[in-house]
Amino acid sequence: MVVLSLYSLRSEWRGGGDGRERHFVQALALFDQSAQPMPMRKSPQDIRRYALYGEGNQPIAPEFLHIETISARSSQHEWTISPHAHPGIFQLLLLEAGHGEMVDDSGSRLLQPVSLVAVPSGAVHAFRFAEEAQGWVLSVADALLHDARLAGFATIAELFAPAAGGAMLCRLDGMAAASRRLGWLLADLAQAMAGGEAGALPAPMVAELAMVLTLAGESLSGENQPKARAGRDALVARFRRLVDAHFREGWSVTTYAAALATTPPTLTRACRQVLGKAPGDVVQDRLLLEAMRLLTYTTSSVGQIAQSLGFADPAYFARFFKARSGSTASDFRQQRAWLA
Repeated sequence: MVVLSLYSLRSEWRGGGDGRERHFVQALALFDQSAQPMPMRKSPQDIRRYALYGEGNQPIAPEFLHIETISARSSQHEWTISPHAHPGIFQLLLLEAGHGEMVDDSGSRLLQPVSLVAVPSGAVHAFRFAEEAQGWVLSVADALLHDARLAGFATIAELFAPAAGGAMLCRLDGMAAASRRLGWLLADLAQAMAGGEAGALPAPMVAELAMVLTLAGESLSGENQPKARAGRDALVARFRRLVDAHFREGWSVTTYAAALATTPPTLTRACRQVLGKAPGDVVQDRLLLEAMRLLTYTTSSVGQIAQSLGFADPAYFARFFKARSGSTASDFRQQRAWLA
């Protein structure tokens, strides 16, 4: 079966210098000319969501933990992992050899060895790898990050939380010891899990996971590192998770505050102190982000996108989008075509 997307992304590897260096070159095409014409759709498309890429979106067990090599899944999909998200699953990717490209809400970023990528739950992302790419992909249930046995790692859990935003990328060039240790830990965890049965994770495996998360968190720390959570910070984190679940439903700030067992003034003060913006702006920003994702990753019309986001009037959606992004929806789609 041929799956069409609005934009096809074709990449090639070109020799440089002495022929041993390679760099990633991106060639763009608005449509895949080899495919059959796209039939008109009566309903808007949505971004694909999986537990593990290509395996459906089944419920996630609280102790879900999975590890595999980069090549294990990428090689089955011509080394291209199309745009998607993992609700309820956090992922770490360690690229130890070869090259690749990561695409997320911030754009396209080149992956060179050794690179560490953290993808929070729900973040839309895509990868394209060279055939010689080597490394690991670790998938962890969000619930496991908050497991009582990892209670001492609350800072790490907040760093990797859905509200933390998009994917985080860190080059480990100057951290040879850390990258070797992280690679060894992931390889050892993969060996320990090989042939294992589903069920409660044994204590040694949880301890090794804690070491992986700690080392990854230290590598990704700095500007990404969250401050210790005070009461207002925790309230804002809960609010952002609630917004992520209900932003399409037109909830008022009063409704959000009631669901959080607080008052609108308290929620407003917390958001202004932590985020520098009002709760209503947080909701509007989340709507804008989803609109940008749908314009970038799907073939849905502007009218269909407006309807899927709860806008009864496409013209009002058009004004909303331009006011908050600075460009029309059509112009944005053309500018971001290379993100397919």
